[in-house]
Amino acid sequence: MPSTVWKGLLSFGLVSIPVRLHRAARKERIPLRYLSQSAPPEPEAIPAQESSGHQSKDNVRSIRVGDAERAEDQAPPETPSVSRVKQSLLTEDEEPVSPREIRKGYEVAPGQYVIFDQPELQRLRRAKSSAMEIVRSVRLTEIDPVFFETSYYVAPEPLGERAYGMLYSALRDTGYVALATVAMHGRDHVVLIRPGSRGLLAHTMFYVNEVRPESEYSAKTDLSSPKEVDLAKTFVEALAGPFAPEEFQDTHNRAIQQLISEKTQRGEVATAGAPTSPAAPVSTAPVTDIMEALRKSLELRKPVIAETKSAQPAKAGHAKRTPRKRA
Repeated sequence: MPSTVWKGLLSFGLVSIPVRLHRAARKERIPLRYLSQSAPPEPEAIPAQESSGHQSKDNVRSIRVGDAERAEDQAPPETPSVSRVKQSLLTEDEEPVSPREIRKGYEVAPGQYVIFDQPELQRLRRAKSSAMEIVRSVRLTEIDPVFFETSYYVAPEPLGERAYGMLYSALRDTGYVALATVAMHGRDHVVLIRPGSRGLLAHTMFYVNEVRPESEYSAKTDLSSPKEVDLAKTFVEALAGPFAPEEFQDTHNRAIQQLISEKTQRGEVATAGAPTSPAAPVSTAPVTDIMEALRKSLELRKPVIAETKSAQPAKAGHAKRTPRKRA
């Protein structure tokens, strides 16, 4: 069962869908810890056995080697002792610092800082919201993928499966994606919700000030000749094919995994346990009448839609429209 990153209500007008987010993709890394290993003991010299006869230097050397080999065969192999390495806090003058003395600061001028206490920063953290409210429907082609940050699977709770399926079908059939707002991980997030092949997916998005401007890079197309561009097009078309993500493998992780297997077979094994955090309680809100909630949502949106249409300038050359009869 994948871990839950966030759970709450996905608000679609007056319809609330209890959902939870599972991370859809993440970087896979082999967790390695910093360790300190003591130096192995120096082998002790084994004295030669005394005998009444005279022994040459070669004979003494052979006796010592033979005794050492027999001692190694009889004694069990020693397991190297290791201990975890902890990071120590030091000042620029190499003086130790207690964690209680640590403060965060912002450099407003060279050598001048504005200092923050932990309670001050803690008060600025946004409390986790229990609802994710959809505020707009847009076309996916209008959004640059550079704004996508993290991907999640949106899984419905048992009480929200009906409304979940309704929202999924509405987005899939209309071709729109939904923009929502939510507070989690101590800050506000803009979330894009789109229909996937089997369910809804959510993508947290970067803010405009977090994306580097395009003016920082540019392609000088005038440096290439038309023949070079045509040849490059031919090469690109020759590489064209369907997207198959399974073709790309993380060779670095595979190499580390292979090294771990080899060390395990040789008996060079170290074990460490990691504490597990208990799961947070689930809070859900049932949806009683979806159709009635949708009707009320549209009624609330009618004044906004009418005001938007009245603000639009009338197109020239259009005749006056006769009022339609109400059904």
